[in-house]
Formats: sequence, structure tokens, C-alpha cells
Amino acid sequence: MLYTTSNPEECAPCPLCRFNSREATNVPRRPDVVFRFGLGTGSVGLIHMPLGSKSCRLVRPGATGAVRRPPMAEEEAAEVPPEPVPSLTEEDIQTRLGIFEEIFKGYDALEVKQKSMAERREKEAPPPADGEETEQAPVEITPNIALAYSELNFQVVANLVDLVKQKCGPMYPGQGVFLDFGSGCGKLVLAAALLHPFQKVIGIEALQSLNEIEAAVQAKYAEVEVPEGVVKPEVSFVKGDFVSEFDAVLEPIAPEATFAIAVATTFGDPEMQAVSKLAQKMPQGASLFLVTQKLEESLVVDVNRNPRQRRSVATKKALAQRGVEPTGIEIELEPAENDPNGWRLKDTVPLELEWGTTNCYLYKKYSYPYCDVNDICMATPLPEAEDQTVVPAFYMSPTTVVYMDDLAEIEKEVSKTAPFCEESRKKAVTIYEKKLAAAKQKATEMLSEAVAEALACVRKESEAYAQDGNVHYKLEEASDTAKLLEALISGEGLPSSPKVTEFMGTQWLAACGELDPEATGVVPEAQLPALWGKVKAGFAEHIERALKQLKDFGVEVPESEHRPQESVP
Repeated sequence: MLYTTSNPEECAPCPLCRFNSREATNVPRRPDVVFRFGLGTGSVGLIHMPLGSKSCRLVRPGATGAVRRPPMAEEEAAEVPPEPVPSLTEEDIQTRLGIFEEIFKGYDALEVKQKSMAERREKEAPPPADGEETEQAPVEITPNIALAYSELNFQVVANLVDLVKQKCGPMYPGQGVFLDFGSGCGKLVLAAALLHPFQKVIGIEALQSLNEIEAAVQAKYAEVEVPEGVVKPEVSFVKGDFVSEFDAVLEPIAPEATFAIAVATTFGDPEMQAVSKLAQKMPQGASLFLVTQKLEESLVVDVNRNPRQRRSVATKKALAQRGVEPTGIEIELEPAENDPNGWRLKDTVPLELEWGTTNCYLYKKYSYPYCDVNDICMATPLPEAEDQTVVPAFYMSPTTVVYMDDLAEIEKEVSKTAPFCEESRKKAVTIYEKKLAAAKQKATEMLSEAVAEALACVRKESEAYAQDGNVHYKLEEASDTAKLLEALISGEGLPSSPKVTEFMGTQWLAACGELDPEATGVVPEAQLPALWGKVKAGFAEHIERALKQLKDFGVEVPESEHRPQESVP
């Protein structure tokens, strides 16, 4: 797909992460995406590779308007995009678990927790006052609960990594930076390193006793042997407080962090504020797991936010127009206010910690209109289109969609896409109820005329076709019956497309089978109008399925059906 902007400098060095144009704010992370900067024949194209790749490159100028990828140079054609990393098998996970356990042998969770608590008590103990006797009974110290030690076991981390692949899109080898802030003794970090070939994995920890363990296990990780084909990503542990030292510790990492986890069970306001700052600086397409606590509401996309207030404003605006009768006036709600680079809650996973069950929340970062490929959105046609009705469609890119009732599933260019909210759903249901009524009515109209025209078209080339009054209905390639079906499809105004032919062909064979219970392979010509009516009714059923999808559409992400995951106490 081709995008344009008049200011290439604001998008440098690559528009994937820095594409702020209103016309195209949510750029798909695909290797076949071409961006064109400038207008006219002097424009410059750029091919962007998937998330985290450093292979983005300029291509030769070309004319604007064509939605095509320019021919690649020979050296570019030789470069093959990486394949996504598949989910690990249970055998793979167990093999890597054995390596993990070998690395952490001698670092019992309870002993590590006691070291953490002892250091927290020591750091938070008040200094003795001047002249105070040192032999006095020690003051009881309650350690900062925000630094309380907790672990997620290896299997849980494996499940979370796999969940990101399922819910947030593919993950590629050698790409993306994993971040654990509050990394403890490094177990979550090294689990991630063994479970996926990230470009880099990073842990941030403030306590010296835990930093020392991290250094020891990092050395063991560097020396450990892994199975053939398993890539060990670079591991880095950073000593620092991600709250008080955010600017020095987290801010430099945030723009590269594509996958972050925080066990936020005991986090207070300062820690959650740091989480929010990190989330704002993470790149588009990044994934974020939070245990127990949710992300700040203002950062989470809610396309139905404040419906009553928005309807009140829209009603006042509509009724304020002079010369407009209140009865029957259409109220158009303004879109809900959301962060243009907000997060969507993708899933909620029950998780077993040492004190009981909690939830783990998975978020993914988006730009407007907050859609993944194949999500339902609202599409506005190009200005030159005769019908300017805004209708639901499957999102492909900021300016391309596949309309829900398009049997050919062809990407169509549109002027803009918008999120699919509850107001959109109501309008879409109304539109598709009308489409369904029209399709059902059309399935019973002009059947004999349509069949007669199609038969005449076939008999121009094959005069003997069905002269005995029977039609051989099998759809062998280039057969007269296949041509008959093509003529019938064309007469309905449907596009010539393999997907349309496949869909209508399936309906055709099913209808013929009903009329031929003895499986003779022929149907009487006289029954062709009724047969074609059944085929057209299949198209109406396609519309009906789309209508049901719209009626059943829910904006809230349901909790995952995973069973609670157990964590190490």
C-alpha cells in the first residue's frame, strides 16, 4: 500500500514509528508497505520491514496515484522477509525449562525473598539521633511494600509470550526488546530470553542483593549450552530505581521496548505513574503485561467513552440549526476522546500468586483508528464515489478496507477509516438489515429471465448445450456449465473473481445436490430458475451472517478462557 505526506523530515528516519500524518496514522507492520514522500513524479518511496528491523530503505521515485509497490532492485529482491516465530511445543518448553532450572540452581525463591526483605529493612531504617544510645531496642521497620519480591514461574512466562503472539500479532526473530522493570533476581528476564529470540532482553532492579544474583545468573546464561537452532538474545541488567531514576533508567529504553511486563501487585501511586510514563513512550504495536493493576484509564482506548455527555452535546448542536425541524433529525455523535496513541486491552488472564488469584492484563499500543488487520471499522468512501454512505468494513490499512458484503474480498481504497463504536454498530445493523431485505427480495425476482439470458450466452458458443432438457451441473474447468454460472454471476453485477466464483459455485453445487438426490449429475433445465434462486439465497445468507456479526459485536474484550496460571510463592 502507498501512503503520502508532504513533509518527509517529520517522518525520518522511518515512518513506522514516527508517522504522524492525519491521513495515515496507523501504519501496518508489513514488509510490503511502501511509503511515498512528496507529491508528483519527484516523490520518494520507502519500504518498511517488520517491527524492530533495521532494513528500511529508500526506493526510486515514481508517479503518485498507483497503489502498487515499485519494482525492487536485484539486491532488494534477494532479501527475504523473516518468518514469524511459531508457538513452542510442549517439548521445546520443557527443554528450555531444564536449562532455566540449571541456571538458577541454588537460588531458592524463599531465600531470595528473605535477602530482598533484609535489604529493604536496612535501607529504610532511620539513622540514630545525635547522642542516642546504640544499645536501645531497634525500631520496628516496615519495608516499602512496593519493592516486595514476587516471581512468575517459567510456564507462566511461556504462556504469556504465546498469548502475545496470539492476541497482538506475530513476533519475529532478532527483533523487539523485552523489558521487566522490577526484575528481582532475573528469573522473568532469563525465562523470556530462553523462550523467544528477542533482539535484547532487559531487567531493571534497584536492590543490590538482587543485582548480585542477576550478575551471577547472567554469567551462567552466557556459558550455558542451548539446543541447535535456539538463539540466545543479548541480556542486560540495569541497577536503578525506575521511579526516582526514571529519566536515567527507563526513558532511554522505553522507545525500543516492544514487550514489557510489570508485576504491579504491590505498586503504589509513584510506581503506577512511572508505568504510565513508560507506556506513553513505548512504540506503536508494543505489548504490555500488568499483573493485578490496570493501566491508567486515560491511556486506554475506549471508543464508547462518555456516551451520555457526547449525545447531549450532539443533540444541542443539531437542534441549534435554524430552519431544522426537531422531529426526525439525525443526531451525529462526535468520536470519543482518546489518546491518539492509546492502548487497547487485548486479554485478561487469571494468575495464581502466592497469596491467591489475581488478573494479568495484556495491552497493545495503537494509533488511530486503533485497529488490527481484519478488525471491523467504519469506512468513508473516496470523494468521487457516488454513494457516500459510511459503512462497516474489515480494516486493512488507514486507507484500505475489505467491505463486509464483498464476496471477492478485494481491498478497496477509502478516504478514511474510523473506530467501530456502539453508535457505529447501531448504524451498521440498520444498513445491513436493509441490505438483507433487498438481497432476499432479489433472490426471488427475474429468475427465469436471468437463466434464459445466461443460457443464450452459452449457446452462442455451444448450440447443443442442454438440448435434451438436462443440464450437467458439475463445474469442470472451462465447461459449458461453468460458463453458464459465470454468465449468471455477471448478470447479477457481481465482480469476476475467483472468490466470488468459489462462493457461488459452492452454493450452486449444494442446490443441485438437493434437486438431484439420486446423484445422477444432471438437473432438468426447467428447474434452473428455482436452482438459481437458491444460489442467490446463499448470497442473502452471507449478508445475514455479516448482520449477525455486527449484532454480536462487543467492544469489551472478554476474559481469556485460560485456567489460572500458577506462580512460584
